[in-house]
Amino acid sequence: MTCPAGHASAELQTTTDGVSATSDVGDRFERFTGSVFVGFFGAALFDQTMLPAVAAALEDTGRIRYAPLQRALRTAASDQIVFVGDEADRRAEAERLVRLHRDVKGVGANGVRYSALNPQSWNWILISTFFMHRGAFVAITGEQLSAADDQAIWDRFRHLTADLQLSGRSALIENYGELSSYYDQVAADSLEATPMLDRVVEHALRPASPSFLPGAAAPLWQLTAGEVGHFLAVLGFGIMHPEVRALVPMP
Repeated sequence: MTCPAGHASAELQTTTDGVSATSDVGDRFERFTGSVFVGFFGAALFDQTMLPAVAAALEDTGRIRYAPLQRALRTAASDQIVFVGDEADRRAEAERLVRLHRDVKGVGANGVRYSALNPQSWNWILISTFFMHRGAFVAITGEQLSAADDQAIWDRFRHLTADLQLSGRSALIENYGELSSYYDQVAADSLEATPMLDRVVEHALRPASPSFLPGAAAPLWQLTAGEVGHFLAVLGFGIMHPEVRALVPMP
């Protein structure tokens, strides 16, 4: 995954063991993860539905098919706890998420065996989430991230999601350069245009009226929902990896 070229936007500090460490770019990134602006780029998470095992799990649970908005709101709320909650709430939310996903397993209609806690699938969700946050951070702030900056924000993301990560040989890649290469490899070898991708793009472009919207506002929703959905899709797909964006069923 090619990173924007540019000079370091943060002053590096050196730890006692001589390893270059992050300065305040990690702090800026962490503050951004808790902002409302992240939500404008949520469509970038659709790369998750391009991994067949993840798509099969989403299909069988039916949450996107029957209640896409509610699922999106629950995800947003959970992200707020994980990224900006205090340590106790963050740990409790991580434990809840792991517990809820333990029983998400089976064989999809495409014959693919899936398990939400399979290391490739579980880590793909975390990696996808990171790159969505990174892309949104760059788009909103205009920062040109150096290699050191990228490592710094990846380190910060891993710290914030520590309670969600698998251990041992299933742990997340630590080096940002290796992480980018891994994403490139998965994009080239494992991702595909799945029926679930078609479904989430359709929901994004033609969002259903929220249940909490007053009936009197329904005509206004009908007039504007398509334009708003298209605008948000452009933002989210715009920060995707080029090979991944090519799979999206939208010009």
